[in-house]
Amino acid sequence: MHVAVWVPFEQAESRVRAALAAGGRMAFDRAVPAWWTLADPEGNEADVATITGRD
Repeated sequence: MHVAVWVPFEQAESRVRAALAAGGRMAFDRAVPAWWTLADPEGNEADVATITGRD
């Protein structure tokens, strides 16, 4: 399962920072500002997603 959490762009970076501070790691960030893929210590992934930067 892959979870996407949709947030306003203005909140996205703070949500990503909070997830990293809580022990997550950045798995993929080449799609920023559309989404950041984060992973927990077990490797489970989730996206912090926005509508910014999408066609």
